[in-house]
Amino acid sequence: MPPEESSYETAGVSINRGEKAVRLMRSAVSKTHGPQVLSYPGGFAGLYALSGYREPVLASTIDGIGTKVMVAKEVGRYASLGADIVNHCANDVLATGARPLFFLDYVGTGRLEPEAVAEVVRGAAEACRKLGVSLVGGETAEMPGLYAKGDFEVVGACVGACERSEVVTGEAVRAGDAVIGLASSGLHTNGYTLARKVLEDAGISYSDIPDGFDRSVGEVYLEPHRAYVREVSALREVVEVRGMAHITGGGLVENLTRALGGCGARLEAGSWEEPPVFGLIRSLGNVPEGEMRRVFNLGLGFCAVVPADAAERGIEAIREAGCPAWRIGEVVEEGGVEFA
Repeated sequence: MPPEESSYETAGVSINRGEKAVRLMRSAVSKTHGPQVLSYPGGFAGLYALSGYREPVLASTIDGIGTKVMVAKEVGRYASLGADIVNHCANDVLATGARPLFFLDYVGTGRLEPEAVAEVVRGAAEACRKLGVSLVGGETAEMPGLYAKGDFEVVGACVGACERSEVVTGEAVRAGDAVIGLASSGLHTNGYTLARKVLEDAGISYSDIPDGFDRSVGEVYLEPHRAYVREVSALREVVEVRGMAHITGGGLVENLTRALGGCGARLEAGSWEEPPVFGLIRSLGNVPEGEMRRVFNLGLGFCAVVPADAAERGIEAIREAGCPAWRIGEVVEEGGVEFA
């Protein structure tokens, strides 16, 4: 007796589900396209016409949003994940001095659920639209056996550009410069393995509303990663920016160090507003302060280094652009980041 017929579908991969997901997200994606995106129906890569630069430098980055996807799965909300990965990657490009231009996404899963995947991509498209970034392509991969049932992963890549003279490397940073901190919206996309564990160990559900909170833990944990494109643009219009850091995994301790050109920084603890979510994690998990500073952004999603006498003008420009900001410390000669 011959064996049963085999197909991609019986092996666990559905071409039909993939095509449905593409149909659900197509309109949102096309709305991010400006004249720079060249029409290439059925093409194998996105085409973007780069123009207007005398000596262009391209900046590129790729990243994922880690185990925040597990929170989204528990809560049943996925759109914020798209905003997370766009804004995370855009901020990385921004920290080099470049402006993000176009973005590509990747969603890998054990079983493709078209509606959930489309929700992620629509969230990414909306974030791109707000930043003036084109979503030029992506990949949706259904891989049973590699991903367990219900598991999925979200990754993104972003490319930006600037004039060579506009690149910010940190080499111009000098002792005495001021460090400006820009407010985060919460956890952003880092530290979720620890953030989830302290809830689990404490027996707290994502639907619970802790004392002092006006919404559930799940909603707080899913708050989208903040983008700083508008704020940094406003800052650079009024002051010289000598170094920039996107505060992601590694927190202030590791990320700010990368923007100081070999110098260090002395930060004044308590000089900025820390969102309550960090206090919740700190108390529930009895997490030492040193560990909190190495894992989480603690309320600062981006930092800029400027001449000391320009700090107040810079802070005012950032605030007028819509983001709280504070002078959080100064650059010192000895390397590393310390807290006073």
